[in-house]
Formats: sequence, C-alpha cells, structure tokens
Amino acid sequence: MIEISKLGFSYDKQQAPIISGLDLTIREGEWLTVLGRNGSGKSTLARLLNGLLLPSAGQVCVDGLTTLEPDQLWRVREKVAFVFQNPENQFIATSVEDDIAFGPENLGYPREEIIQRVERALELMNLQPIRSKAPHLLSGGEKQRVAIAGALAMASRYLVLDEPTSMLDPQMRRAVLESLHFLHRELGMAIIYITNIMEEALLAERIIVLDQGRIAREGTPVEIFADQQWLLSMGLDLPQISRLSGMLDQAGYHQFAGIVDFQQLLETILCAK
Repeated sequence: MIEISKLGFSYDKQQAPIISGLDLTIREGEWLTVLGRNGSGKSTLARLLNGLLLPSAGQVCVDGLTTLEPDQLWRVREKVAFVFQNPENQFIATSVEDDIAFGPENLGYPREEIIQRVERALELMNLQPIRSKAPHLLSGGEKQRVAIAGALAMASRYLVLDEPTSMLDPQMRRAVLESLHFLHRELGMAIIYITNIMEEALLAERIIVLDQGRIAREGTPVEIFADQQWLLSMGLDLPQISRLSGMLDQAGYHQFAGIVDFQQLLETILCAK
C-alpha cells in the first residue's frame, strides 16, 4: 500500500507549491488513473511516489517505507517502478536485455537470479526477438515495453506511468495497454497511470482528478464522467462514449445516462428496440 499524507512539494520556495496538502491511499493491485489539466501536478505527484522527487512537506510511505529516509529510498524504488513519457530518458545500456538487467544488477542480486529475472521479463513482454537490439533503435511501442520489462525484472509491486502512450500511434498504444492489462490482471501489479487521453482513463478502477496540486474529485470512471460539465470546466475532455451517451440522455433517452462501456451501450441500444 502507498500512503500519502499531507503531501506538499515546491520546485521553488518563492513560488506557490505544485502539490499541497494531498492525502491519498493507493491499494495493492489496483489500477488508479490520475487526470488533470496541464500544470495540475500530475507528473510531480508521479515522481514523488518513488522518490525521484522528495516532499517539501508530508510524506510518501510505500509498504511502511518512507522516501524521506535515505536508507529506505532504494527499497522504495525497488517496489515502485517508473516509466517516463519518453522511455529513452531511462535507457542505460546498449542492448535490450542489458538494459532490463540494469536494475537488478544495481541492487546487487546474484548473477543467476538476474538472468532468470531478465528472461522472464523478456518473455512476458514478448521481447525475445529484439533482445540484442539497441533500445534507441526500437519503435515507440517497443521502447515502452522495454521500460515496463525493466520494472518486471525489479519485481516491482507498483508501476507508475507518466503519459506512456502520448507519443504512440493507435496500434502501438493498444499493444502497450494490452501489456499493462496483463501485468495488472495476471500478476496483480498496481498501475498508477497518468494520462490526458480520456479513453484510457476508462480502463481504471479508480480515478482522481488533480487541480492546483489537490484532489478535486475521485471515484470510479462512471462517477467521474457522469458530471460532464464539471469535467469540461476543469479543462478536461470527454471520452467519445461519454459524449454519445450524454447526447442520447439529453435527447430524452435517459437509460443511456452515465454509460462509459461500449458493450453496455450496445446492450442498451438492443433493449431499446
């Protein structure tokens, strides 16, 4: 469990804090999506979760470990992996398999265990055919899968992703999301997903909306996207299915109100005939 209490952060003491008085609990194995307009504090919060940034106030505790204690920080980063919007920012080695091995090697695991971890990560992310390639020569989707494989090799329980598909085409985006679904569903990994793509937010079990470094609202996708006018006032877009269900609701077909699932939409249409 990640427990965030009274969290505050400022890049410059002379300026208003980016994060202020934020309280949040992230459960093991859940998929949490973080939304918010540009400048709301999403990326800053993501970096605070595994100690890439340290709090100016309050604290972040991961399974009882705090990022404020230097001797606990590496254990926190082992538990909470981070994938950047541009994964090239975190590539270290000259081949895919060596890059995946970097984390376990840095933590001092025995060579045989490192090999086993790398092989498993390569298999789970379907990266065996490109294991010897240089990471910077890969496609955008492949780069993100290599970054995710690095988290698997670390045996992390929490995976934080900062807009990981924003630079990908639709096909590569689907491939990355399918990989994340597998990790979440089959391995029980918690996903903390930062995005401005509303269709991706529908995949979450829980959503929080940040505004000026505070949680403005939280709930399920149905609860969050039910209030369309509020979302628009927060500078956020709507998923296409929410727009469609909202238009049908306004046209007098109130059975469509709040629908955010395409299968449910189709079933409701069939029942209305």
